[in-house]
Amino acid sequence: MLHHDLEQLRAEEIRPLLAAFESFRPHARPRLRLMLDATGATGLGLAPAAPWELRLREDFFSRYGPALLPVPASLETSRLYLALKLSTRYMDDGIREAAQELFNAPAFLASVSLSVLVYFAAWLAPEPFFSKAFAATLTVRLSLLVGLVELSRLGLACLRLYQEAEAAITPQELDAAAERFGKALGGTGLRVLVVVAGLGLPQVLPKVPEGGLWSLLSGMRHAPAGGSLLESIASVQVVADGSLMVTGLATGTSAVSLCGELAICAMMDDSGGSSGSAPKLSTRYGKPHTRQNPPHNETIEEELARREAAGHTDLRKNKPQQSASKADVRDREPVKGVGFRKPDVSSIRPDGVRHNTNYVSNPRDLQRELDAFESMIRADPKAIHELYLLVGTLVRRYVPPGVNFP
Repeated sequence: MLHHDLEQLRAEEIRPLLAAFESFRPHARPRLRLMLDATGATGLGLAPAAPWELRLREDFFSRYGPALLPVPASLETSRLYLALKLSTRYMDDGIREAAQELFNAPAFLASVSLSVLVYFAAWLAPEPFFSKAFAATLTVRLSLLVGLVELSRLGLACLRLYQEAEAAITPQELDAAAERFGKALGGTGLRVLVVVAGLGLPQVLPKVPEGGLWSLLSGMRHAPAGGSLLESIASVQVVADGSLMVTGLATGTSAVSLCGELAICAMMDDSGGSSGSAPKLSTRYGKPHTRQNPPHNETIEEELARREAAGHTDLRKNKPQQSASKADVRDREPVKGVGFRKPDVSSIRPDGVRHNTNYVSNPRDLQRELDAFESMIRADPKAIHELYLLVGTLVRRYVPPGVNFP
């Protein structure tokens, strides 16, 4: 259980940090305007970014790595930025005043927007992976302070806000997205947002009094154990069983010494070997798709089982693409020289139509998977092709003309 004090955040606690953010950005600024209508808001976020915002982006990318979601030309006029600003009116009484002061500071709000696009976007993956040493170390430290469940919940809330804000075409839709986010964000989540946003700006941190951003999380029952051990972390992966796989630590470092009472970590050496036992993978329809991503393999197995129950034949798991006549098919316009593809799931429906499906575990791989999706259509335009995020969200579907797809 999280300490009750974390669900409160007084305005006095954040004012020193707020002053540092305000000093980062010139006071003269254009007024934010909402320009949405029922036909879409194509101009929102298209204004060029100010020089201070460009510097902010450079700092964020250098510390956290590249953005995993599209970054608008200007954060200050983006839907995400505006939805975040609107969300404070729906937050709990214990944090609303502090949130309103923070979210009225353009530099802070732009920093939070980047946090969503750069850091929290990684939590979209079923097994989030942080390869940038700074982001990996921060993930371990936050996990020790607030727990993986709280971090995951905050990441999903941020991603939902981004998706709903991007889809909004009326002020009412944008406000509804902001309301859902504001009501979902508690005091602990707000504190974590402040930490992630603030640590992205090296210029801000030296101006914060002793204790810095971590003082906002000082009410935790567990202090971050491990001390200097955290400094050697190279990468972190949150695996399906709710533990952390950490690389870069000295061989022999125990989970207890790093994680203290929480015991949420498993250590990996540079070869990828783990101190814990790997989860058992289903192999009914073929060898494991990958041992490094068990949920991906299990999703494939479950989908093939559903298709078999529905009467599909020629059930194929991660095998070269074939047509309904079981002939190998090749893309005549190969992308980067890749002509053959291997669908995660492939089968022939009772009506004789080939049905191919792929899954995306990591948002970083989305463009690659979209390229593969188009390549598979070119190779076999008579087949059904689908692309899903591993969480179940449909990304793209192609159904041949004249084919019935319920």
